[in-house]
Amino acid sequence: MFRLIPFELGKIWKKRSFLVAVTLLLLIHLFLLWYTSLPNEQTPPLSAYKKICAQLVSMSEEEKAKYIMDLKETIDGVCFVQDILAMQNFQNEMGNMFAEQEMERNPGVFEAYYDSYQSGNYLKFTDSLEQEKAFVDEIYAEWQKVYGYGDYLKSIQENKNVLSGISIFGVQEQNSYSARNLLKSAADYEDLTDETIRFMPSRGFTSAMQNIWTDILLFLSVMLFTGSLITEEKEKKLFFITRSTKNGILGSIGAKLLSLLVHCILVTVLFYFVSLVFFGQSTGGFPLNAGLQSVAAYMESTLSVSIFGYICLSVLTKAFLLFGIGTLLVIFCILSQIAALPFLIGSAVAGISMLMYSLIPASSPFAVLKYLNPAGLMKTENLYGGYLNFNLFGHPMSRLSLSLLLIVVFCIIGTAGSLWQFCRMQGFEMKKLRLPFALPFQPHINILRHETYKILFAGHGLFIFVLFFVLLGIQSFDQTYHPSVGERYYKDIMMRLEGEMTEEKEELVLSEKERYNQAFQTIEEINRLVDTGELSRDAADILKAEANMTLSFYPDFQRVEKQYRHIMENGGGFVYDTGYLYLFGAWQDVFSVHFLILSIGMILAVSRVMPVEYQTGAMFLLCATKTGKRKIFVRKLIVCIGMAVLLALVPVICRAVCIDSVYPMQSFGAGIQNISCFSDFAVNIPIGVFILGFVFSQVAAVIFTVFVTLALSVWRKNQVQTIFFGLVILGVPMILKLLGFEAAKWFSLYPIYGWSEIFLQGIL
Repeated sequence: MFRLIPFELGKIWKKRSFLVAVTLLLLIHLFLLWYTSLPNEQTPPLSAYKKICAQLVSMSEEEKAKYIMDLKETIDGVCFVQDILAMQNFQNEMGNMFAEQEMERNPGVFEAYYDSYQSGNYLKFTDSLEQEKAFVDEIYAEWQKVYGYGDYLKSIQENKNVLSGISIFGVQEQNSYSARNLLKSAADYEDLTDETIRFMPSRGFTSAMQNIWTDILLFLSVMLFTGSLITEEKEKKLFFITRSTKNGILGSIGAKLLSLLVHCILVTVLFYFVSLVFFGQSTGGFPLNAGLQSVAAYMESTLSVSIFGYICLSVLTKAFLLFGIGTLLVIFCILSQIAALPFLIGSAVAGISMLMYSLIPASSPFAVLKYLNPAGLMKTENLYGGYLNFNLFGHPMSRLSLSLLLIVVFCIIGTAGSLWQFCRMQGFEMKKLRLPFALPFQPHINILRHETYKILFAGHGLFIFVLFFVLLGIQSFDQTYHPSVGERYYKDIMMRLEGEMTEEKEELVLSEKERYNQAFQTIEEINRLVDTGELSRDAADILKAEANMTLSFYPDFQRVEKQYRHIMENGGGFVYDTGYLYLFGAWQDVFSVHFLILSIGMILAVSRVMPVEYQTGAMFLLCATKTGKRKIFVRKLIVCIGMAVLLALVPVICRAVCIDSVYPMQSFGAGIQNISCFSDFAVNIPIGVFILGFVFSQVAAVIFTVFVTLALSVWRKNQVQTIFFGLVILGVPMILKLLGFEAAKWFSLYPIYGWSEIFLQGIL
């Protein structure tokens, strides 16, 4: 039996189709790791965690505490300054009153952090105040939990002592579930200490070990392997031969089950190794020898293991659970004579278990069903990183013990059931699935319609198109915009000025300019009094506070003044340009991400368009006709271009809608030179025409990716090789650009897609 294991593994793993499927799952896994970690206005980038890890790695725990508390104090002070300026921005008595009250409650904070707010030197890890605050708050909250781990352990033992004192007066209270649970918790935590605790940000580690998509892809790989073990041999009618041999029954099924176990272990190790490497490189390394409780999310764990030990436990637990589920699928494969039925049952079981885990509340009496089902058992972060006891007839029962017991039961029942059913198997071949009704077929000679069906349905292009359509839509709508205090001031004044110059608008600009001039003069006069000794510095800081608050909006007014000077010199009108600067990529670098996603989507969608004709031999028939090859190719090209156009418009339209809801984009008829960043643009075309050209260039870049992919497919005549070379030529340069190698963009089609961003970055 054991000699058959390498044969059973090689029979499946050496199949080109299976290797392609696993490779595709691995590529999807990598893509989802990257895609689900993309930053937005409130979510910091992974590079922020790498920067702070580099700062903390050489510090002691006391030094980490001081460093993180300083970060928290600084960001809170800067946010306080922003709040005071926001109140002042109301420009009424109520706003000034609230601002004064807050400054009285927090004396000296505004003055201490005003210069930092103006200079922006508080941005140490991200590019915006919103991201920086979210990041620092997250790190601070994690540090507080980990730093207080010793106190957490003491509180558990103190609760036990309190209960012991109470129990002297009430035996009934001592026999309650709450009391028993408290005593059990104290016993479980009794041997733990905080000696191996070393704080590090946990985002990378938890993202690598708690990704639901990884578990779903692992389940798919097990379904593929299980189907190849039984279903394909039934389809080839091999069981008529193998079962007649000496060890054809028990030896065969034993080797198949052991090969399934080896596959589950290997593929789980592979996927989680990729996850750990990806996040280790993106967010900084993990202290593998530190205690598991160093990760804030796993502080409730009762295991005295290192982070590396937890990784091993987690991976092996998932592998054996997948093996148990796989053995149950083997039973269905043996019983079923329809190839698709076991996969449908497996998908249904997975879907139902995920719904149970998502919908059943943790406080529900049915919480046992929430955690003790395949979806709950796959969440090893809860098994080993958390602590929970179930109330079984008044006695606490550990979730970890019950979960491990249930996994063992799955494996035993699945293995025994597979052996039993394989020995009793009657159906040695598969039946074709036939629909109970006939689908009407209407013959036609429309080549475009025929090619559309082949590309979208037969070639699975529609599924890929819809998938990337949704991904791009979610990624675009996920971008949230939060105007700063200065931006709100700029928006308010520009919405009143927008349009052609009038006397009222000129008077508004000049009055604002005079207000700032008076503030400058006030500060200059106060500084003169300080220099002559007529005023102390403390009194001067108090007197300058109001003038400084006024001048905090001066950089934003300079944008207004720049447009005013341009109009006075060259004519034109005012344009509120913030929305356009976001749309054209001056203030938001999203074009690289969008173009990479679009390129991958189109490569996958059209990579099969031409190879299928060569693989089926249809190309020889097409070449035999006078215009067959040309007409077919033109129709294929039309369908592919249509897909490219629709997909390319998704991020543009979604972003425009999101941006316009916060920063209104108007004055489409105004010249593009009225936007200050485009004042040197060669032709003063209307903004609306410029937007059309901008959209056309992005669509054209995606169409060019289609041309390149089709050319590669004609050259290689193989879908897998087309995908490989397409990703190398079109995807690798964009990945290098995202990693910081800006020069790589010149070896791609990105200059066509993101030319406006390149143009504006050159100016700014």
